[in-house]
Amino acid sequence: MRLFTTRFGELDVSEKEIITFKDGILGLENLTRYLILRPPESQPLAWFQSTDKPEIALPVISLQFINLNYELDLDPKSEKDLELKRGGQLEAYFVVYLGKEHGSSQVNLATPIVVNPASRLGKQVLQERKQQPSRFNLLELLE
Repeated sequence: MRLFTTRFGELDVSEKEIITFKDGILGLENLTRYLILRPPESQPLAWFQSTDKPEIALPVISLQFINLNYELDLDPKSEKDLELKRGGQLEAYFVVYLGKEHGSSQVNLATPIVVNPASRLGKQVLQERKQQPSRFNLLELLE
């Protein structure tokens, strides 16, 4: 399938690469299909590129790049929605709010986007974090 995007131009995409969000992503509930793009020039940022609306691409950062003791809490319904099998691996991403000035970008830790690579399903999951702020400065998390 060919996808024409605003940010990344024309892409050749396999259906096997698409992550489906049955409930969409907060604020974009009607958009349910995304690609995870990892352009080398954006590292460590990746992008959730909508295949439903080519002008929508969300900057995200993987949990693996964040220097913070972060424990992901998934309830049984979320595990079922993601079709998570016992011992299955998940990927967690956080939406990044890109600031206009250097050092002003923020990461939202309250609502990670969780992906099951085996089922190609994703879900945004609200985390109860009473002792931590929900947003952190991106540069501080990368140190």
